[in-house]
Amino acid sequence: MTFTFRNKIQGPVLISFFATFLSILSGSALAFDPSTEGRWQGNGKSQLRLIGAKTEWLGQNQLFAGIEIRLAPKWKTYWRTPGDTGIPPYFDWSGSENLKKAEVMYPVPGRFQDPTGMTIGYKSQVTLPVLLTPEDPLKPIKLKLSAQYAICYDLCVPVSASQSLTIDGDSAQRFAPVLSMALALTPKPVKEAKDGLGVRTVKIEKEKDTSSLTLNVLVPASSKEVDLFVEGPDGMYVPTPKLVKKAQTSDTASLYKISLSDVDEAQKFKGLVLTCTLRADDLAVVQPCPVQ
Repeated sequence: MTFTFRNKIQGPVLISFFATFLSILSGSALAFDPSTEGRWQGNGKSQLRLIGAKTEWLGQNQLFAGIEIRLAPKWKTYWRTPGDTGIPPYFDWSGSENLKKAEVMYPVPGRFQDPTGMTIGYKSQVTLPVLLTPEDPLKPIKLKLSAQYAICYDLCVPVSASQSLTIDGDSAQRFAPVLSMALALTPKPVKEAKDGLGVRTVKIEKEKDTSSLTLNVLVPASSKEVDLFVEGPDGMYVPTPKLVKKAQTSDTASLYKISLSDVDEAQKFKGLVLTCTLRADDLAVVQPCPVQ
């Protein structure tokens, strides 16, 4: 098993999970008992459980699982792209039955300034919706989840969890409100900026001895809390976007810049399709962002 640690100078650096955490695995990593289906497992630092229900998403009633993680006060866990440094979560569904696809989705995360840089993730509690596609829609799905992720306070502790769950379209719906709330916090996929929300263009520009990405971003003018997350393909490191000029109306775009001064071979961004997640108060979208 390999985790991706991010380094803001050189990009992704692959480091063995077991070699990296050998000094703390003996006493600090959480051991879970997988024998109890659908119940919280863990200790005072972190707990995890797997839930399921059918709920509405993008206008359709669909089958979802949910990976629920509860954290102790001041502890955090990472988003799928952890930021300048950190460990992305890893979810393995091998061993599941009647499962064609399990798409893990992520509610909008928060940013945290650490001594090593800006990290991205969640505090307190998060539910990750998992959109399920069965091989045979007439049969139940028997899920087997092996999860590995990190929880952090003053130092990071690796967590290993195993859960199982049997779910079908007739399963009990008591977790539907939990999954509906998680989906309400999850960015809606769009192909381009529309209805005054989204990234209009991404361009690479040469500035003296360095390069940067410039992003024209649309948000409602009344937005109080706005954040933009940009991810590269295949774990490619992308520095944090900085707001350079805020739009005064919803018809004009805000200008964000991403400095590539600490990135090797900045021109490799030309022609790439980045993933942009944009939050404006209670609205959030995720879209492909080709670099011009």
